[in-house]
Amino acid sequence: MDFEFTEEQKKLKESFAKLCEKEIAPRAEYIDKEAVFPRESIALLGTSGFLGMGFPEEYGGNSGDPITKAMLGEELAKACAATYLSAGASAGLFAVPVWKFGTEAQKKKYLPDILAGKKIGALAITEPHAGSDVLGIKTSARRQGTAWVINGSKTFITNGPVADSYVVVAYTEKEKKRDGITLFLVDNGTKGFSRGKPLEKLGVRGSPTSELFFDDCVVPEGSVLGSVNNGFYELAQTLTHGRIGMAVYSLGIAQACLEESINYAQDRTAFGRKISYFQDIHFKIADMKMYIDVGRELIYKAAWMLSQDDPQSILFASIAKLFMSEHATKIASDAVQIFGGYGFMKGYKVERLYRDAKLGEIGEGTSEIQRAIITKLVEDQY
Repeated sequence: MDFEFTEEQKKLKESFAKLCEKEIAPRAEYIDKEAVFPRESIALLGTSGFLGMGFPEEYGGNSGDPITKAMLGEELAKACAATYLSAGASAGLFAVPVWKFGTEAQKKKYLPDILAGKKIGALAITEPHAGSDVLGIKTSARRQGTAWVINGSKTFITNGPVADSYVVVAYTEKEKKRDGITLFLVDNGTKGFSRGKPLEKLGVRGSPTSELFFDDCVVPEGSVLGSVNNGFYELAQTLTHGRIGMAVYSLGIAQACLEESINYAQDRTAFGRKISYFQDIHFKIADMKMYIDVGRELIYKAAWMLSQDDPQSILFASIAKLFMSEHATKIASDAVQIFGGYGFMKGYKVERLYRDAKLGEIGEGTSEIQRAIITKLVEDQY
């Protein structure tokens, strides 16, 4: 097995890291403090080609495999987790199902502007009483002539207040449970559709989240994404991409924490010595490095399996997401501890990273859900 990146990948990573360091990272503190959506940064990611990696050229995409996308994604998440999250929700959770299951007309309508960063997309699953339990949603859609009428509400939707278009999950035949769910494309401005104000969040404050409301929202037949009553299975494929993406989110935060901790430990003095001299600091940094490197390899394996259309990619996406997200939270906590009182203060990067890290254990399926998925898939093998 070859673990070496190609020269092209190395050069791409170096140039993208410089872009993130120069253009993305300097804005991170401001967009967090002011809860400002990083529209300019996402447009820049579109221009750079990052958003379109792996998508067909005819829709504005470019060559790029999931491992390369993960490698670059780490640099983006390290620079600004909020920008990474909103970019991923748009060019990942929205664009992937459109690409995989959309009609030619849907692909041509939505993908070019989304992948160019000119427009923003979102995926609407979660409801007030149904987060991890997708089958517990109440949003429904019924046929009305040649159209569909959607009723219900969503919450905690990333990009909710700013998106131009949404992939909406709804029951079309609730009695059929997983065989009665359908995906719909709903554009902002559609009659009967509205969205709430941005919700106040602990972290990733520059990536806005809101409620969505559907009150006799009428969409045409052409708004069905994929097949009627097949949405649950289409969603499962989409979330495999999403879980790898969220693992990369956690990886970037963890790597940023490691770098901040090393720099601070080598600069800060206590009891007449640099704090990097003390064994308890050594051990924290050693653990950070160990978990980051293991997590990175798990992510690359899951990404490689996804590129091979390996059914086991579902299992390894959950493993990578669970492992990296939980350890990123611990790594961020240790980084704050290394910084001491300064780590608890606004204006220090580790304070923001600590708040951002927790979402990794919640978004794209909680840690508990990942454990349930892993157990089920492993048991099915025996």
